[in-house]
Amino acid sequence: MAFFNDLSVCDFLPSGDGLGFLAIGWLEPGHQYGRGEVRKDFFLKLCALLQHPWQPPVPCGGIHRCGFCRFSGGGELAFGGYRYSGSSNRLLFVPDGSRVFVAPAGVPHYIDAHEYCPPAEFQQAVMNCPEMGSAKYHNAFLATPAKEWLQRLEFRSAA
Repeated sequence: MAFFNDLSVCDFLPSGDGLGFLAIGWLEPGHQYGRGEVRKDFFLKLCALLQHPWQPPVPCGGIHRCGFCRFSGGGELAFGGYRYSGSSNRLLFVPDGSRVFVAPAGVPHYIDAHEYCPPAEFQQAVMNCPEMGSAKYHNAFLATPAKEWLQRLEFRSAA
């Protein structure tokens, strides 16, 4: 997986150039990251969003395993009735007004196992995020630069 500083532009997405998607939780050994406490209600909402996250119409780059876990690669865990893992090939898109946060699906693992503390603005966006798959989520997502991104992807696949 690529490393991005929190709140930096996430240029990992095909055809996402110039749209300002913001990276959250793209952690790798050898790089510093924010550590600290997070609220339980935030963690539970984050896990809920990740149960069936919307995925873009682009091929994934394979499964990423947690680089901090020596042996397990961040195997599956459960908390509050939700399952999460440090191994995934999915992303989480959290719309927030005119911007979109992009996090790897392993972000709950980083919080739980490696004391990662995402920036406050991401935590607030998660708390305000509509339920995944709902019309409200869809509308919130399309109110961001993601609408142009999806149009670019559609044009790219038609070519």
